[in-house]
Amino acid sequence: MLDFSKPDKYFLLSLLILGCLLLGFSYHQKINSTLPIRIIEIEEPQRFININTASVVELESLPEIGPILARDIIFYRMKIGRYKDIEELKNIKGIGDKKLEKIKDLTTVGE
Repeated sequence: MLDFSKPDKYFLLSLLILGCLLLGFSYHQKINSTLPIRIIEIEEPQRFININTASVVELESLPEIGPILARDIIFYRMKIGRYKDIEELKNIKGIGDKKLEKIKDLTTVGE
């Protein structure tokens, strides 16, 4: 068998450790050098809520419309019939210009 002196053993052990480190670094570079991953955001198509047919749950999905306002929108609809214009929502207590501005692009009165 080969007989190495103590300094030779340390030198060979150092080379072995250095080789393992370089091999690990090379493997790490290979894994991380793959093609970059592109993340594509897919926008959900905008879905309009028809205030003439919407349920309480659908109306609650609108910004700043909770269960009470959703109920009042439906009660008003039952009382006056179909909404002819989104602006009619301002006739409901709790819906003013600011709130209407936030929901008008998300709602429709249908055809």
